[in-house]
Amino acid sequence: MTMKLRTVSLAILALIMSGMELAVADELLEMQKNSDNWIMPAGNYDNQRYSKLDQINTDNAKDLRVAWTFSTGVLRGHEGNPLVIDGTMYVHTPFPNKVFALDLDEEGAIRWKYEPVQNYEETVPVMCCDTINRGLAYGDGKIFLAQADTTLVALDAKTGKVARSVKRDDPKQGATSTGAPHVFKDKVFAAISKLMT
Repeated sequence: MTMKLRTVSLAILALIMSGMELAVADELLEMQKNSDNWIMPAGNYDNQRYSKLDQINTDNAKDLRVAWTFSTGVLRGHEGNPLVIDGTMYVHTPFPNKVFALDLDEEGAIRWKYEPVQNYEETVPVMCCDTINRGLAYGDGKIFLAQADTTLVALDAKTGKVARSVKRDDPKQGATSTGAPHVFKDKVFAAISKLMT
């Protein structure tokens, strides 16, 4: 009988040239002060998942109504929260890991969409936690996505074009990625889950 174990490894992708790391760190620290933005998977470096917005409270919550809706077209578990940066909401999906940039000033009109090509037969059977993806990260004008097939992608936040893509492991060897990346200074951290037999 073989015992299946999962191990986690970390991969790091440099965001920008050396010497610029403080600028990125300062940018994220400054951006997280704006309550209209949600720039990290848990909101800020404190990971509190708490918003200081106070327009909704116990007195007016009963009056809430749907303003608009958006369907990603993917019918599996959606985990993690979207990012909101300067009037744009970045939404991600479970496998196949689509990313949408929605214009919050235009009732969620799609600004751009990224739709990666991944091998279903190689990737989905070895995913550890259904086909979910736990979120996106932001830094240096890029949206970072850890795809299920272990590819870490940097998308231009304004256009959705791929700025950089790094394949970090191989699903044929039991490796997948479902976690949200995290940006610290000039580095992006993204975990890989590996099925061991």
